Amino acid sequence: MKPSPTRTTLARLGAASATMIAIGIVASPSHAQCQYDVTVLQFPIDCGIGTVITSGLSLNENGAVVGRYKCPISKYSQGFLWTAEGGFVGLDPPPGVIEVIPTGINDQGVICGTMIVADIGKRGFVYGHGAWTVLPPVVDMLGTWSSAAAINNDGMVVGQRSITENLTPQNAYIWSSEEGFTDLGIVKGPNSGAFDISETYVVVGWTGSTFHSDGSQAVLWKNNKPFLIGVLPNGSATSAGGISADGRHVVGSGRIDGVWGFQGFKWQDGVISVIEPLPGYDTSGAGDVNNMRVVTGLCGMQENPNDRRGYVHLQSATYDLNDLIAPDSEYVDIQRAKAIANSGQIVADGHDELGNVVTFLLTPIDPSPTDLDGDCRTGITDLLILLSEWGESKSSADFDDDGSVGIADLLILLENWG
Repeated sequence: MKPSPTRTTLARLGAASATMIAIGIVASPSHAQCQYDVTVLQFPIDCGIGTVITSGLSLNENGAVVGRYKCPISKYSQGFLWTAEGGFVGLDPPPGVIEVIPTGINDQGVICGTMIVADIGKRGFVYGHGAWTVLPPVVDMLGTWSSAAAINNDGMVVGQRSITENLTPQNAYIWSSEEGFTDLGIVKGPNSGAFDISETYVVVGWTGSTFHSDGSQAVLWKNNKPFLIGVLPNGSATSAGGISADGRHVVGSGRIDGVWGFQGFKWQDGVISVIEPLPGYDTSGAGDVNNMRVVTGLCGMQENPNDRRGYVHLQSATYDLNDLIAPDSEYVDIQRAKAIANSGQIVADGHDELGNVVTFLLTPIDPSPTDLDGDCRTGITDLLILLSEWGESKSSADFDDDGSVGIADLLILLENWG
């Protein structure tokens, strides 16, 4: 039996709670993650020479993962779909296609990405229910190109494509089977590109000369109208790579004057802020964010580009994912976190214990329901949060689900103290 505070202590805590509420410093429950279980994904193919390279690129809310795989001696990658129920399924390309790179999957299992068609070039695609749909450039001929980056649950796809008979200029676009293409246009010429779309149809990407060149800026399109997110403080360029499903949170990377390499950023309600790298690292990039504002990405080293660490960032703290793995999980060397679902699942890349390049599916281990502040333990702040919501309905502190926060909930919290 865990020790519980005395009645006198509770009285003092109640007074402290009132004081903290009065000065407004009782935190609302956060969504920090304590630990993850690990599933190692390695495409089942015998390469003969060397070991298959497996790279997960996206996932949906059902835990399905898409990505690419290749043997070391192969020039081109092929796509895969993985589910917990069915395992790996290779995406057999249509005739004439020599490479398939899936970059997005929605909750209905429809996949988008980019393929290379022999003697033609890069083309965006949508794959669903066994059928392939090619998303062509404006001028569909040899030497022009298109790509698809993300798809939402309404089947709306975003990407970029050339708009003349040349490789450039290029335009960001939205595509759906019902309405076809909508070119999003140029904000700061001569090019633009789109990387993600929310369930509320907000699109994010970049506009400028070239991706991440000086003067290029992250851009958000809402109702097909552009809004420049801007650059980092003392910076010269940004590009937005991810947006939460609710359309409220944007992440990406940019340059800061006098600082080598890229720095990750997050943007909300018109405010852009830098995501500082992990201790010992000097660069960062942010690739995805969920509705709970949990950001995923990687940190790197200027002097050693091969030294990278995947991270999660929430509130104002950045955590090395390698430090958040459950002790009984398989070996991991997580170098990059690619995508995160609202469920908290993360798809990441790295190395297994033999040094093979593999994909990791990280699944959150639910913390105790009494851990209201998300610090992975039940303690004083959780008690103060409970007291501040005493008698309230629809509260996360209503542990017994009786409709309000009361004495039974307090006893449950004390039982889990520590």
